[in-house]
Amino acid sequence: MTIKRTISGPGVPGGFPFSLATEANGVCFVSGMPALGPDGLFQEGSFEEETALAWHNVMMITRAAGFAVEEIVYVQCVVADMADYNSLNAWWRQQFPDPSTAPSRFTFQAGALPFGAKIEIQAVAAHGT
Repeated sequence: MTIKRTISGPGVPGGFPFSLATEANGVCFVSGMPALGPDGLFQEGSFEEETALAWHNVMMITRAAGFAVEEIVYVQCVVADMADYNSLNAWWRQQFPDPSTAPSRFTFQAGALPFGAKIEIQAVAAHGT
């Protein structure tokens, strides 16, 4: 089995003590990302703004790892407050208007997120056969 790790890429936040993505056997695991700028600094904003930037980071890391965004098959969203669940669903529907093309998703609330973030998103992508 070959394992490939991605630690940097164009537009990808850097400076972390872990791989941003790890690929094994055609499956890519993207580390959880909050709303970070390319400089790795947290960008506080509304729930929707933080969600959009966190998703942008996940997409950039996915691409840097050699996968297409369309190959994302699973997304995990960790929210600081479950009261934002409806906002997350509204944002999700904008990204994936057709549920038949949307990745699977799991959402849960954490007691606290790094940097005081409102959301952190991780993903799994897989090359088709």
